Amino acid sequence: MHYVTFEDTIKIITEAARLSGIRDETSTSNTFTTKPRGILIQDTFNNPIFSIRPKPQIDTDRLDLIDIFRRFRELYKSFDTPLLPWHFVVEFVKGRYYVFNTRPINMKYPIDTNTAIKIVKESDIKLTSLTERYFKDRPFPISEAIHVAIVGDSNLDVYTKATYDAIGRFVISPFTKYFKLTEGVGQSVFPLNLGKHFNIDYIVRFSGK
Repeated sequence: MHYVTFEDTIKIITEAARLSGIRDETSTSNTFTTKPRGILIQDTFNNPIFSIRPKPQIDTDRLDLIDIFRRFRELYKSFDTPLLPWHFVVEFVKGRYYVFNTRPINMKYPIDTNTAIKIVKESDIKLTSLTERYFKDRPFPISEAIHVAIVGDSNLDVYTKATYDAIGRFVISPFTKYFKLTEGVGQSVFPLNLGKHFNIDYIVRFSGK
């Protein structure tokens, strides 16, 4: 497992994809004014808001992050920035899981809940029952969450202990402690349209909560 800082992630993307400039800079309008309200875990393929299709569908041994950046810029041109909407992207590369910090952790998700619901209604991606419940009950605003994206299709990919360990160790545990999410992992972490092969219950076990 390996954690890649935001600075190093941008360096990888800039050098490999020849991108330059970060226009989605932090400001008082898009940074957290208090603390994040929760953590949303999703994949890139079944993502109900910013899906990356048709590939990568299976997370292989190669680095897909650069292609994900390119595809995001192609599909969502209104977001003219090399930043991804997710704070972290989890990917399997050369036999190890990497957690890439792809958005400054003090920066909000780029859209609010009402905008997200509008996008979801116009999308042809089928929602899980838990995702429907999230948008109905609105336990916390989508822009006020830390977003974690797992590369691929969680209906097809296979997840090992290392997957949950990487997310739990590098994302869930530090953030629940730092932001003092007193509700606990079980209430603060929510699966956003994750497929049947990802077991959200393991996150509690591997985050030490």
